[in-house]
Amino acid sequence: MSSAKIVSNTDNEVKAKSLELAQNMSEPSVPKVKKFNLFGDVVARGNDVKKAFVTKANEVVHPKIPVSERIRKFFSRETVLKLQEEGRTIMSLASFFGLVLIFLVDLTIRLLANIPGIKQLLTAIGNKTGHHVWRLSETLINRFESRPGRIRRSVLINLAFRNMRVKRTRAMVTVGGMGLGIGAIVFLVSLGYGVQRLVVSRVARLDELRMADVTLQNSSNLRLDNNAITSMQNMSGVAKVMPMVSLVGKLTFSGGQGESLVYGVSKEYLEAAGIKPTQGEFFESSDEAAMTQMQGTVAGVSDGIAYLHPSKVGTVIKEGRYELGSSVYSVYQEPWINATELGMTRAIAGGIWGSEVWGESYGGGMKGKFEITYTNEKRGVWLASSYPIWEKVKGKLVPKLDETGAQVWSRGYIKMLDSVSGESEAKVGETRIGSVLGESSVVEAPYTVLGETEEASIAATVVGVDEAGVEWVDLTSLDATEAAKPEIMIIETPGSARKQAMVNTPFMELVGIDKNNPVGATFEISFVILNTLKPDLDRPAQSAKATYTVSGIIDEGTSPQMYVPLEDLTGLGITNFSQAKVVAGKQDELSAVRQQIDNLGYKTTSVADTVEQIDKLFATVRIVLASFGLVALTVASLGMFNTLTVSLMERTREVGVMKAMGMRSVEVKELFLAEAMIMGLLGGVFGVLAGWGMGKILGLLLSTISIARGVGAIDV
Repeated sequence: MSSAKIVSNTDNEVKAKSLELAQNMSEPSVPKVKKFNLFGDVVARGNDVKKAFVTKANEVVHPKIPVSERIRKFFSRETVLKLQEEGRTIMSLASFFGLVLIFLVDLTIRLLANIPGIKQLLTAIGNKTGHHVWRLSETLINRFESRPGRIRRSVLINLAFRNMRVKRTRAMVTVGGMGLGIGAIVFLVSLGYGVQRLVVSRVARLDELRMADVTLQNSSNLRLDNNAITSMQNMSGVAKVMPMVSLVGKLTFSGGQGESLVYGVSKEYLEAAGIKPTQGEFFESSDEAAMTQMQGTVAGVSDGIAYLHPSKVGTVIKEGRYELGSSVYSVYQEPWINATELGMTRAIAGGIWGSEVWGESYGGGMKGKFEITYTNEKRGVWLASSYPIWEKVKGKLVPKLDETGAQVWSRGYIKMLDSVSGESEAKVGETRIGSVLGESSVVEAPYTVLGETEEASIAATVVGVDEAGVEWVDLTSLDATEAAKPEIMIIETPGSARKQAMVNTPFMELVGIDKNNPVGATFEISFVILNTLKPDLDRPAQSAKATYTVSGIIDEGTSPQMYVPLEDLTGLGITNFSQAKVVAGKQDELSAVRQQIDNLGYKTTSVADTVEQIDKLFATVRIVLASFGLVALTVASLGMFNTLTVSLMERTREVGVMKAMGMRSVEVKELFLAEAMIMGLLGGVFGVLAGWGMGKILGLLLSTISIARGVGAIDV
């Protein structure tokens, strides 16, 4: 006993000495490093030597590997084999998933076959195709089953489904929970997309996302005229440009007088803007365009330049200031030879502001005859402006006077003869007016003023003689040295005006048009024209009263509005437009087109800006809604995990028996994996169907409420 006790004591002493020696070697005595914590207490930290020892040990266990060695190992055979193994694992899972899908499809077909009528249909399909359809599933199963010496995975899937049928209630609750979570996500996200689509459809149509409205800047000196429209039309990415003129119209009706907003547009503009008549139809409008080859020099533009302009009579080509030569110019009411002749005109000091327009070919001068190649028509260039009208009285040309004694100014057209110059340098004094006599005489003779004849004494001053010997005479009343001009210039409505209009309900209420039969009703209107639209005006102007016919009714605006053909307003001499609508060839080209127009100094606005803000808002809303649905899906996933865990614990003995019979651990894992896949797929299918159904039910409820309130059906 004593010897044993001695040996034991000796062993204990050896162990103690060894432990002390190890501690002395691993933890040599060094001064502690003191550091202060947040509260100022002295806390002993670790040992620097110990840290160095641990670092050295880590370097021994995990030595640094050079980069070249890492690259070599990455392309080594071991790495390739490892990647192949991972790839086989992924392919194995993919094929397993495919087998589960085939099983569920086969199960669905078997369930449908129990329904009367469908079984006969499936049998007929099998007989017609020689049962190739049913053999296709067997072929796919055999293709996926490529593991010799192991249990077929299709058998494991069938066994997993049988296990689910044994615990039917638990399986149904788990699948229902998964379906509820997925259905919540589908419903909430689709609700976000549906509301976004509903809002966007109320804000803009699909075509409007390619359009932009062009207006002038508040402090801009630019003009939105034909030249600007042509420049925009020639930009890359632009499909078409449609101008618009807005002004005020003065109405005259049986109940009195009123005012209305007037928009001069083309039929194409109305269609692009989505304005459709609720009754009647669009007014007639002409939007043809042709390429005309200009021969010779036109107002300082070099030979051979092609211009793209509408070829119809009365369409404006360009505008500017023009000087009239010494010729006597006949003023026509329309730009064709057989039109009513309003009188004669002559050169005006400082020139006139006018527009070159297409008209009937007159064959004289270089601008009298142009070929329209695509229609084989001939056109002539006419100068449209407001002219002082002269008439012949006893062989002399005297001013035509109105009721107030002022000279009549009428809107008309003259031929663009060679003596008409578009160059601003040309002065009246340099033209060949003839001899300026400066004689003054008194002419006592009857003359015609607005269809009335009276005797009057007029002081006539001969200011010139043309090449034909006809004297040009300025008349002055003996009672006044100069007749006062009327405060408002009246511009005659051209005979080519279509005089059709589309009006809204407030307009009909103002004028007193019968709402039950509005189409075909007539009313009188004159248009107020400002110098912003017609730059050559030196005083306010308005068109002569014209009778317009209602062609259609629109449901827009709360104040009186009407739309008239654009050519009706341009025929009054309007050369500047209020705004234009630019249509891009593609939706993604609109941004570049707007940038080009902005660079010219114009301002562009588009409903696409509003839609972009709506998209940003609903992107955030969808994330929030999806987060709510994700919470439900997470809860359902935890429920499925809990179900599988309980199932595994309950079937521990069953798993032991299967392993005792030779089943491998991988196959046991695949058995429970198949059960999880089946529940997940069934939950996903039921969730998508439930989300779709909830969306339809919500849409039906909203449509019922909206229809009851007269808004219309709503589909979210």
